[in-house]
Amino acid sequence: NISCPHPIPTMAGSTTKYPRDVGFPLPKSRNLPFLVVCFHLLYLLLPAAVAVSPFLPIYHLFIGAFTSFDKKLLSCCVLYYSTWILTAHLTKRGGSNRFLNSNPILTYVLSMIPISIRLTTEITPDLSPSGSYIFPCHPHGALAFNRAAVGFCMSELYDAAFPQLPNLKVLVASAAFYVPIVRELWLASYCIEASKKVAVAAIKRGGRGTAVLVYPGGETEQLLTVRGRERVYLSGRKGFIKLALERGCEVCPVYAFGESDLYEHSQLFIGLRRTIQKKFGAAVPLIYGQIGLLPYFPPNGVKLVWGAPIGLFKGRKWAEGEEVTQAMIDDGHALYVAKLKELFDSEKASMGYGDRELEIL
Repeated sequence: NISCPHPIPTMAGSTTKYPRDVGFPLPKSRNLPFLVVCFHLLYLLLPAAVAVSPFLPIYHLFIGAFTSFDKKLLSCCVLYYSTWILTAHLTKRGGSNRFLNSNPILTYVLSMIPISIRLTTEITPDLSPSGSYIFPCHPHGALAFNRAAVGFCMSELYDAAFPQLPNLKVLVASAAFYVPIVRELWLASYCIEASKKVAVAAIKRGGRGTAVLVYPGGETEQLLTVRGRERVYLSGRKGFIKLALERGCEVCPVYAFGESDLYEHSQLFIGLRRTIQKKFGAAVPLIYGQIGLLPYFPPNGVKLVWGAPIGLFKGRKWAEGEEVTQAMIDDGHALYVAKLKELFDSEKASMGYGDRELEIL
């Protein structure tokens, strides 16, 4: 048996003041034309161009108009997609790229939203480096833009908040690894496939000081996003609690204030898009911001508020291999839902959302 990671002891001599914010402050001005170009290149133009590029030379070959340019383009496509085979293992193990984590363009974009992390008073003073943690994050939002706080600009964001938890992994839908450009960004920022087998392996491999960020609502919650409302899908999502109980991980709720206000989400073809999501596990959000895909800027930016560990193992010890019953999962899930609502209600006024209620679906 090993001791559970809760409660968190106070570090001797700590002078850190809580709540504590890390990340980017509100900008005094924004370069809108530059931001418009960045968002459309990243989320639309580059992925679309890379995705359709193999079809042009194939079409020219079919109609007998194949040129030397087509030959070069096709060679580049073969080379690029060959890297998907060579890096397939990273979708299960994750990776990192310090150049991307400190890239000046990404840093500028995130500072313009801006993205930041708040550590609440109850988390005093830090999460123990000897423990393992699951960080369920809500809401998913139209594009899970808050995910940028965990994987990019690490020195300003995640590393500054949790220097004692170096073994980070982010669980994302497998479909994300089939989108050109997005695949490379995600692989370079600690992302792995959101499956139980992959998550268990990551926790075992990471050992002490491991943290796993997960979006329990997933694609279902993504399609439920409505600007101006705080909606999370949790009623049927208990897998992260079961994983925590089986692997001895403490659970800390995370709420991303401002995420729901980044984009308007059209309800056009919502029935068809939900069918696609259920059949293929991929959401098709029809969204728009203030200028195309440039998001609206929430008054206080997007701030991820980290709650304290919920006390999943309080009063007992965790033993590897012990049976996890459905009653334990249900109790842990009910406790988590209560703690998430408590976190939201206690922080919403200071975040500028005092008039909103958390909708748990």
